[in-house]
Amino acid sequence: MTDSDSGPAEGDRHTRLHVFDLPQLYQKPTADSLLETLDLLAETPYAFGHEQDQRQPVVEPAGVPRYLTSIIASSLDWIQDDEIKERIWNEASLRLSERSGRNAAPSQTRSFRVNETLVIQLHEPSLTGDNLGLKTWASSLLLARRLTTLKAEVACDKGRVLELGAGTGLVGISAACLWGASVVLTDLPDIVPNLAKNVSLNSDLILASGGEADTRVLDWSDESTMPQHESEKYHTIIAADPIYSPEHPYLLVNAIMSSLATDQCSRVVIEFPLREHYKPEQALLKSLLLDREC
Repeated sequence: MTDSDSGPAEGDRHTRLHVFDLPQLYQKPTADSLLETLDLLAETPYAFGHEQDQRQPVVEPAGVPRYLTSIIASSLDWIQDDEIKERIWNEASLRLSERSGRNAAPSQTRSFRVNETLVIQLHEPSLTGDNLGLKTWASSLLLARRLTTLKAEVACDKGRVLELGAGTGLVGISAACLWGASVVLTDLPDIVPNLAKNVSLNSDLILASGGEADTRVLDWSDESTMPQHESEKYHTIIAADPIYSPEHPYLLVNAIMSSLATDQCSRVVIEFPLREHYKPEQALLKSLLLDREC
């Protein structure tokens, strides 16, 4: 089990604009000018591991919501084409929603660079409620990047690999690609449809790597969703950032012990973030696993 943290971001070298540098409505800007501005204001999903385009100007956030609201509220009566006006209003509304927090933000597809040659595309739907599995967490990327090194330590060539709490699937898809393994990515019923979508989104990568990936429901609190026979169990189990409630250590250990093959080659790999609030739960999980190992 490993603990992870992320370093500081690189310095900002973008050209920065103020909202007053944008076309103002009292000037009656052209439709093309407004659409170009709204495109500039788009909140581009962050691509992990990629260099960001430093040539693209960035608009200072102060005043942008009011600017967008003014466009939505305007009749745009100097623009004659009604379809173009609808497009401008829709784009302005979308830009505003992107700035209203993750719950209000639209769905997005992001790129994650695992190594020099492997870039995985992941779809993240708009969040509803507290569905943490619809977001890709940093620990998943860090574990995905460790998989090449870990290959020598696990029995991924001996049997199937199970990912518990797969979320958006970054670790499991990476394992299928980097290990050429047959990986089963699991999570709760509300998470699995998007998980399956991401496996499909990266199916060409998985196939080219000689791996396989499948998805299914595995509820840590429901024994019926876990392997029922030894032949169904896994020699390698992987999980990233799986603890975010007091009962999770017990549930996770039960899921692991119910799913792990009884073989000396069997391994469990868990990546933890350095999250102070859940240190007691992480320590408990380690203790429970060590007790079972003994």
